[in-house]
Amino acid sequence: MLVSFAAAACGSSSNDASPIVATSPKPSPGTAVGVHVAVAAVPGAGSVLVGPDGRTLYYLSTESSTSITCTGACATSWPPLLVAGGGNASLPSGVSGSITTVTRPDGTTQVSYNGHPLYYFAGDSAPGQDNGQGLGGTWFVLKPSGASGASNSTTTTAAHRGGYGY
Repeated sequence: MLVSFAAAACGSSSNDASPIVATSPKPSPGTAVGVHVAVAAVPGAGSVLVGPDGRTLYYLSTESSTSITCTGACATSWPPLLVAGGGNASLPSGVSGSITTVTRPDGTTQVSYNGHPLYYFAGDSAPGQDNGQGLGGTWFVLKPSGASGASNSTTTTAAHRGGYGY
């Protein structure tokens, strides 16, 4: 099942589907909603950034805040962390780095950390999981220090995938 997520979502963009809204329920019109990114320990990955629901956040290494390519089917497997109503995003005190919002190609507003648009992985069903770490060699968790989880992707990926490394 994990392979189908990776195959359907890595490295291609498409505008055939809308992104999944991974934020709290829709606010009433005109209401700004803020998103607080937090830090949590994930077994095998250490401290990583997590969304308001506690699930691990990822970034696509081939993307930047000025060039969002994960749309359509990709955004179904990798739902962007969105903020509704023109809201903002925040980090816990003591976490270095820059958290901002960027406009996606579909006009929604996505949270970005140190220039990396943030995503959830549909293969993570609960907090404490990092099933998307290292997938396709392009999807990685973000550490609260501002460093990516890319440096440990081979070890983490092999450990979570039974040694197969996909």
